[in-house]
Amino acid sequence: MPFSFDHAVVCLHCPYGRCSEDRRIDRVRGRDTLFRFKQRASMHCTFDGFMPGTDNDPDRTRTYDTYLNQFRSNALTAGTALFGTAFDVKSSAIAKVEGDVFELLEAGALWAAASAWNNFMDTGNWASEAFTCPPGAVATPTRKIAIVKLPRGYDATRLFKPEIRATIQAHESALRLRGMELGLSSPDIVGVRLPYPLPPSLSMFMSPVADLTQPNLDLLEGAHRLLEDKIDATGFLLAIAVKRTTRSDRLYQPLFESNILKYLIEFVLRGAAFRFYAHLGSFEGADVVGRYRAASLISLIRGGTPGPL
Repeated sequence: MPFSFDHAVVCLHCPYGRCSEDRRIDRVRGRDTLFRFKQRASMHCTFDGFMPGTDNDPDRTRTYDTYLNQFRSNALTAGTALFGTAFDVKSSAIAKVEGDVFELLEAGALWAAASAWNNFMDTGNWASEAFTCPPGAVATPTRKIAIVKLPRGYDATRLFKPEIRATIQAHESALRLRGMELGLSSPDIVGVRLPYPLPPSLSMFMSPVADLTQPNLDLLEGAHRLLEDKIDATGFLLAIAVKRTTRSDRLYQPLFESNILKYLIEFVLRGAAFRFYAHLGSFEGADVVGRYRAASLISLIRGGTPGPL
């Protein structure tokens, strides 16, 4: 379907089913919810023809706010078209779904960027118009990457080869014997070095994800499982915390995650330095610049010139 469409005509016969669920009779226990968004159907509806920000996006000048506003408009207008004036969804529920959609849109765009890089590594030809080839990049087939979304609460160390993960587990066991723990947390998106030669089971990382239809949503949300037990200590390249909106008191979470991961990878595993990023859709009223002047604790422990998180 097109990005914007006539809801009165389309919604009654939508190929993806209704993007809102009527809970007025089958009430959610302990809640006053009357209608609930069906996130996947809503994403299929708005983004079944392209992946925002990639080469198949018909207008790459649009911002993520534009994509998310259209997603919200499509879902709310569909609800009114289906249920009339009785339709009502709480703003907090809309905000939660938009946060999930924002993360998936970013994951899809970064996957496409990684696939452009991977093809350049093999051919020396940069074919993407949506993404820019890094200056000075040299085509090297051994340097292919994957950028994938991780589920909430996922243990990112599961991506490492078993013998590497065992080093982390031994470190954690030593802490537990003293009644302590490191407090591992999972970033939203990670970038890793793919094994070389690339096994056929990972060939999907050579191609962009074209849209947010059901099979591609499954791929974006489940690709991390294909990487489990395959990543070297030096293969963890980057991590990203993705927030649709944030407040000053929530800016500490990415700082915590960054220091923990840098400690594990650079100190415990003796791996290569990696980068941690925070991608924020909106940070109005939050002191992002002030909070993110924080230095990396690992760089301070090592001495010399402090480094940023």
